[in-house]
Amino acid sequence: MALYQFKSYGNTVNPNKLIIFIHGYKSSMDEISAEAALLAILLKQAVIITPQSNKTHKNNKIRYWYNVSDYDVGHKRRNPETPLNEIVDIYNAAGEQLSQQAAEMNTFIDEMQQIFKIDDENTYIAGFSQGAMMAIYTALSRHNTIGGCFALSGIVAGKDCLEKELRSKPKVYMLHGKEDITVQYKTLDFSIDWLQKHNVLAEGLRYSNLAHKITHSEIELIAKVVNKNGQKYP
Repeated sequence: MALYQFKSYGNTVNPNKLIIFIHGYKSSMDEISAEAALLAILLKQAVIITPQSNKTHKNNKIRYWYNVSDYDVGHKRRNPETPLNEIVDIYNAAGEQLSQQAAEMNTFIDEMQQIFKIDDENTYIAGFSQGAMMAIYTALSRHNTIGGCFALSGIVAGKDCLEKELRSKPKVYMLHGKEDITVQYKTLDFSIDWLQKHNVLAEGLRYSNLAHKITHSEIELIAKVVNKNGQKYP
């Protein structure tokens, strides 16, 4: 039995690519079903897996990978007036939780690879918001290098813990809307700089008039990169 409940989309019989697509904070696998379905249309030979976190908020069914409110009771991370370094520190405080969750996610990925007979080279991890933070941490702490990582509206979170667990360096695509104040757009350059300073090939893709949500353009970008086997998207 798999570590997480999940849904699968696309080619589940004999796929040649595995895409792990991770939902965000106060969300669920159903919240990204439309995007996963679109990826399946664009990637005919891939299987897209959307794992669902086991962690739930009290008295409701919404999910999270780590509880950011433990470190930011006043929601300072969402205040445009909050200095960048304070925002980075808030997300950095979640390192231990992220480390544990990423280890479990890598175990889940191993399970999916065995089921679908896919190796690391043909495995990709994508995520939105908190799922993007999970995607980065999971990809970089994994013992083997995957095909690529796509972080939509995310940040390098838990950087101090991640630095100690940095084991592989797949290319990371950071996709972010310029109007995002949930995971603030101004954090994008920090994430790219941190990755590059740690010799991780990183590319930032910036979207005008986009707040904290996923667009078709981002899903199409993921599909084009995967179809090109992780080569740089022009």
